Amino acid sequence: MSSKKYNTFHEIFEQVDKARTKKEKIAVLHKYSSAALKTVLGYTYDPGVIWLLPETNPPYTPLPANADQEARLISELKKIYLFVAGPTDTQRNLKQAKRELLFINLLEVIDPRDALVVLGMKDGKLPYKGLTRNLVAEAFPNMSANW
Repeated sequence: MSSKKYNTFHEIFEQVDKARTKKEKIAVLHKYSSAALKTVLGYTYDPGVIWLLPETNPPYTPLPANADQEARLISELKKIYLFVAGPTDTQRNLKQAKRELLFINLLEVIDPRDALVVLGMKDGKLPYKGLTRNLVAEAFPNMSANW
């Protein structure tokens, strides 16, 4: 584990991927449990979330590998509601071209590995072995109660 203060979502999910048992995978999720982590998992696995973006991934330019944006996704999570169906006027009135441009901009300002996490959120499946809707539901039963 890194000595830095924050682990990217990619790093957390890599630890889940490397854990050998379901119990160990759940322990990793519990260790890093936070509102931000649950937001990522909820937008990924909640079947009630409807993404308003094309199924294909957009063209974007990832940040350079040495860019210091490891925690940036946490601050950018507040914009995720713009990309899903919902009750606010902002969500309903945002033109599709603007929504897609904002999504590309989001992908371009976060750690490139976390950009892959965001693309996985949109697709409803994170690209890490063993990180499934069922595992998340077992790890966080209160969060997944309405799934």
